Amino acid sequence: MILSRLPAPRAIRRARLAVASVVLASAALFAPVGALAQGMSSDPTLAQTLFEEGRRLMEAKAYAEACPKLAESQRLRPGTGTLLNLALCNEALGKTATAWGQFKEALFASKKEGNAAREAFAQEHIGALEPRLSRIVLKAEGTPGLLVRVDGHDIPAAALGTPIPIDPGSHEIEATASGYSVWSTTVQVGESADLKAIAVPKLQPAPPATPAAAPPGPAAGGAGSAGIAAGGSAGGGGGEGLRTAGFVIGGAGAAVLGVGAVFGILAAGQASDAEKDPALCPGKQCTPLGREEIDAAETKALVSTIGIGVGVAALGAGAILVLTSGRSGAEGASAAGARPGAPGRVQARVVPLLWPEGGGVSVVGAF
Repeated sequence: MILSRLPAPRAIRRARLAVASVVLASAALFAPVGALAQGMSSDPTLAQTLFEEGRRLMEAKAYAEACPKLAESQRLRPGTGTLLNLALCNEALGKTATAWGQFKEALFASKKEGNAAREAFAQEHIGALEPRLSRIVLKAEGTPGLLVRVDGHDIPAAALGTPIPIDPGSHEIEATASGYSVWSTTVQVGESADLKAIAVPKLQPAPPATPAAAPPGPAAGGAGSAGIAAGGSAGGGGGEGLRTAGFVIGGAGAAVLGVGAVFGILAAGQASDAEKDPALCPGKQCTPLGREEIDAAETKALVSTIGIGVGVAALGAGAILVLTSGRSGAEGASAAGARPGAPGRVQARVVPLLWPEGGGVSVVGAF
């Protein structure tokens, strides 16, 4: 009988590494999400810095620069004192309606806190601002599903016909409804006690869309043409199409990942059993039958490594599609034309890593 010395249990190591890569892949995919969430949390140090800088700019009467800093400080760490300073800044900037609303909010907060001095201060400014407030009244004829916006902000249907305080200056009014053409206008509101009435007419039905004629395709290369058509459809399908594709790809990746993990477990078990079986590998010296068992285990381990690599890549691609599906078509087109690494954009991809002894995943991108 010919005996061969059993080499280092590569099949066992490969299978264990393959199964471990599932855990590493999961950590690589979801760790950036946690890091982003942590970065978005409130920062009291930054809030205080912005507050002090905003106060310094207010004292220098640089209100246009001071107000955004105070607003960001209030967003990071809300406080009645910061809110009162922000209201004062907007009042000095001429945003009477914004300041009036912020003083109202500070008044309620001061009452709740039992701070009589701040309550009196807020009430004094509210009384001074109210006679100067300019307002608009939106009146709309009945259009099913009508939605009215002022400067991009939705106006509830219950507010139509009610005078609404608004800052002086130019404002965009827009009315939309599904199946109707968009109506819009611009109104100029005066600085003090102005009242503008805007009549939104009944919207006109939108003209039927004319389907674009499909360009003639070449006689040959049907598969390539179909691929191009499918790509164009996916690109124009909007966020819902991306989200659906992401779930489909991610689901397929999860299935392949599960198959890879099962093959890894089987490989580890088969190699370990062969090594311990005195009839197959006595004293670490394998018989031909034992050698066949080890080879079969190594084959399963290789299938496991490839399956996990492909599954991780598909999961990563699906996750990216789902996370980016919220952007509109216009934003998507803008992102496509932006240079890599532009501020405010997150570009990332998951890259599977395969090597003879295992597998893993890497996340490559710019944040």
